[in-house]
Amino acid sequence: MKKVLFSICILLLGACEYKDDDISNDTTSADITAIMEEGIIIDTIDLDYATIYQSPDNFPVIKPNLITDFISKNEILVYFDFISNSRETLIEYYRKIDAENAKDGFIIDRQLPYYDRLESVTVEVKKNDDEFYTISNDSDVLKFILTPEINSQHTFAKYELTIEEFVSRFKESFPEYIVLSFDSKETEVNTYIFRTTFNFNNNKEFTLTTNQIEY
Repeated sequence: MKKVLFSICILLLGACEYKDDDISNDTTSADITAIMEEGIIIDTIDLDYATIYQSPDNFPVIKPNLITDFISKNEILVYFDFISNSRETLIEYYRKIDAENAKDGFIIDRQLPYYDRLESVTVEVKKNDDEFYTISNDSDVLKFILTPEINSQHTFAKYELTIEEFVSRFKESFPEYIVLSFDSKETEVNTYIFRTTFNFNNNKEFTLTTNQIEY
């Protein structure tokens, strides 16, 4: 009788176990295992131009914007896409596992391992024919906003961060999509060029420069 009860207990416990990313599992690919052990790296950063409009239910939506259209806008929005194949691979791997666990009622809060981490950001601006000057890290004229992918049409919460706040938030990782928001409109039209440098640990640096923008 005791052996029967013990077997039932084992079966019940087994039914409550959830699937996880055990890197010793034979079904886990070598690529996934390497990312788990070494951490996520950044491959490159792409630059684009964007605008934000309100959805019918009054939530912000981002979409691409022609560089020639900022002259009629209230702010310049420069979009950055932080491309990481290792992050996409790991997210897709976890997505499949989490979908299976959700069927059994399990929700797992995961923290992705990062090898590359954001250390600092420098934003320089060239106005008309002047020299480039550096924007202060606590400036209210220039903010960073976390967004969905530029073509997704997804709504989002618009939280503005100073350069200092942005770096502090991502000091252990790096974002997916952001826009640089510049709001310093004057009565007359000026031209602007933005040069943004993202510095990472491991001596990685990406500098992206916009074309000339009339605003």
